[in-house]
Amino acid sequence: MAARSAYKPPKFDLAHRIVTLRGKDAFLMREYGRRLSSMLEEAHGEIEWFTFDGATTSAADVLDELRSFGLLQQHKLVIVEHADAFLASSAGSKGPSRTRKLMEEYAQNPVEDATLLLKAEAWKAGKLDKLIAATGLMHKVDLDESTDLPFAVKWCTGRTAKAHDAVIDEAAVTLLLKRIGLDFGRLDSELGKLAALAGSGGTITRQHVIEMTGISREEQAWAIQEAVLSGRAETALMTLRELQDVSRQPTELILWSIIDLLRKLHATSAMQAQGVPVSDICRRQRLFGSSRNPVLRLAGRVESAAFASLLRSVLREVHGIRSGYGQSARTLERMTIRIADTLNTLAA
Repeated sequence: MAARSAYKPPKFDLAHRIVTLRGKDAFLMREYGRRLSSMLEEAHGEIEWFTFDGATTSAADVLDELRSFGLLQQHKLVIVEHADAFLASSAGSKGPSRTRKLMEEYAQNPVEDATLLLKAEAWKAGKLDKLIAATGLMHKVDLDESTDLPFAVKWCTGRTAKAHDAVIDEAAVTLLLKRIGLDFGRLDSELGKLAALAGSGGTITRQHVIEMTGISREEQAWAIQEAVLSGRAETALMTLRELQDVSRQPTELILWSIIDLLRKLHATSAMQAQGVPVSDICRRQRLFGSSRNPVLRLAGRVESAAFASLLRSVLREVHGIRSGYGQSARTLERMTIRIADTLNTLAA
């Protein structure tokens, strides 16, 4: 049985006189606004649009527009951007703002020929919420990678077919989400690029994503960390050269990744010796996913002092690279090989 997402998209209804959308994903906020508009157009034909900036407009302007008749008695969609600023109280004042009170009054008797859409990044809960819910919809655009990847997978699949005239296979979606995360604006951009590569009606594969979508900072870091942790010098060197020559990753990022690994090994070893619970170690050292067990295993075999000594020597070499002494590429190669060999020796 497929996993279910905690997040559900909004379900608009023609009976909704007031709709609130709040969240930080600008792409989804715009997309849901377009869906609401399309639904109204299908039901009422051509509609009139009016958009206000909530940071600068007054309640009187918005209410006048809602209550006034259109030239051809068309249905109106009145949008207030930055509704959090629109409803906010002035600095130093107590209680609900005058604007909020006026909107509470309107929510108790909204007009039939207009729909009010309030859009905001944040929302202060209050009496208005219950009044809106009675005749409309309140929806929070808030997604979490730990619970909402199933929604993102379904969204990417549907978006690829509907907006980009292509198909994307499951392995490609999984990798794309791993590299991009739940940034739907960027996901849509990448899907458009990948669809162009696959061709009209073509299938986007995992290989397309590998070739066209840059890996995340976390993946870049773990690539060299995993190779060094293997204890195999040839593997570490090959990965280093791939990051430099193929992925074109900057030296500073690779250095940061190596130092981060040694720091985690030292801290994890010391915490294990002190009897700190594994769950606390993982949380404090940010050991998640595939990096968790290898770091815990090696740190459990070696005293923290050994990692501290290795870290100090590496920091001296890093200082030399940053100071411009010698050839940084050669120094980084030697350092990577030495660390892999040392970790192999310590583990044995």
